[in-house]
Amino acid sequence: MFLNKDSVIINGISIGQYATQISYGFYDTWGEDAGFNTLSGKFVGTFKGTYPKITITFGKLSPEVITTLTNAIFRTVTQTITYDDPSGVQKTITTHKGDLNLDFYKINKSNGFKYSFVGNDKL
Repeated sequence: MFLNKDSVIINGISIGQYATQISYGFYDTWGEDAGFNTLSGKFVGTFKGTYPKITITFGKLSPEVITTLTNAIFRTVTQTITYDDPSGVQKTITTHKGDLNLDFYKINKSNGFKYSFVGNDKL
């Protein structure tokens, strides 16, 4: 959860000072045998696990901050994220990089942007 400025730390950088919103997604994966059994009307299948996805909305950042975050986080193949999980415990996960899209208007002015981190391992 986004409880304080240190609730999400990525590659050693506290993200709270840059984030305006943080969304936590937990996506279940099922085996190829999953689905509704038409005879019994029950859902059946092999549960494979739940994978986390953290999407962070960053505010308008200076070019210097964008450069720092790009080199330390956005252009690294994997990230180590420590976050306050909604279950009430602090967790550390490894994620893989997402796609980065930055919009600039005028000189040295950027718009806010979103960046997603998808867990490499199930919770």
